[in-house]
Amino acid sequence: MKRTSMVLAAVVTAGLLSAGTASATGWTMSHLPLPPGSGLAQVVATDGAGRYAGHSDGRLITWADGTFRNHGVPAGYQTVETVDENATRSVLGNARSYPNEHAFVFENGGFRFLGKVPGYANTRGLGVNNRGDVVGTVSNDPRYGSTAAFWPSGDRAHPVLLDVPPLLRPVDVDHDGTILLNEQFGGTWLWKDGVLRRLVLPDGVTESRGIAIRDGKVLASTPMGDRLWTAFDVSEEVPDNMETMALNGSGLVTGWVATPGHPKTPAVWSPGGPVTTLPAPVDAYGIVVGDNGEIAGALQGGGYDNTPVVWRRG
Repeated sequence: MKRTSMVLAAVVTAGLLSAGTASATGWTMSHLPLPPGSGLAQVVATDGAGRYAGHSDGRLITWADGTFRNHGVPAGYQTVETVDENATRSVLGNARSYPNEHAFVFENGGFRFLGKVPGYANTRGLGVNNRGDVVGTVSNDPRYGSTAAFWPSGDRAHPVLLDVPPLLRPVDVDHDGTILLNEQFGGTWLWKDGVLRRLVLPDGVTESRGIAIRDGKVLASTPMGDRLWTAFDVSEEVPDNMETMALNGSGLVTGWVATPGHPKTPAVWSPGGPVTTLPAPVDAYGIVVGDNGEIAGALQGGGYDNTPVVWRRG
């Protein structure tokens, strides 16, 4: 699901790491190619098997086999924001032409807009699963709130408004159709077949923010640190104050940790193990992790500006 050839061997030394954190062993970093004439590109999604999607200068771009393709912008719109990608290489995004926004899925070489809800001018996609279901929101003016919506894979022309309290906002959708939602100033919820369940938080914690859901696992942040739920009432703390961004079906998590001299050191973690930092020449962070174990992210600082890269083991 909700990111080339020059390999760098820079590794953060173990002496900079906190107790329980390991330096990268067997990981290498390579650059994703950039469109000619553009120094700005961002990777945000993966099909889980080594292909990636993102945007550059407001255009939809994809990477595969060490090359990229610029797919431009749908006719009548000014910019594109890429959001997610699934295993069938369907890319979810939002096309914008102020003040309008329209969610689309890019598949088989073309932009296909999601249906609108009568009475709502705008649609916004937030996550797509491997079945092709899309979760998102509809609104007239997002400044005054939005309504959760679901586009089933078999009929994306006719979205369904989710019957959930107005303070719940969707974040992501799992492959079985479970929808992850955040409550304003509250907890994180799961919706499936009309039933809502709240993630059980540690004692003394009243607020959380869901980040991603994958194969029944939920990644969320709390004021006491990020956690991984393997069931709605079973969770494990992500160690070393790691800031998390994404997870894959096996529970592999990516993001970053702070180390001396480096506010953002890219990192990876698996349940029950230590946080492992990844090689990078400057500050960097992981953005997405595929089911093949590859991690895509970005370099920051030192002449880099969110330069897209991929880390691979071995």
